[in-house]
Amino acid sequence: METMHKIQTLGDLINLDTEDWLIDKTLSKLIQYKTNKMERELQKLEDSMKKFESKYKMNPKTFCKKFEEGELGDDMDFFEWYALYDMHKRILQRLDIAKRGIC
Repeated sequence: METMHKIQTLGDLINLDTEDWLIDKTLSKLIQYKTNKMERELQKLEDSMKKFESKYKMNPKTFCKKFEEGELGDDMDFFEWYALYDMHKRILQRLDIAKRGIC
């Protein structure tokens, strides 16, 4: 919560026309740092999911549909794959937001 307070404070200052190049540059670097970190996480998840895709000869969308419809059973691999897929989806959403903030 402390971070949000600091961001709101910066926003308030910028709204009062006190924006400067240092704030802009710093925020751009922070967004780029976060973007790079998420891209690395995404790659690790994709590597892990590829093992399941290869093992079960299914793409992620087919797998999710079958898993959610209860067609695959309760094998631990399926729960792990589903969790990886869910994390992957959430990171893609955050990455989309972050990339919109890179100038």
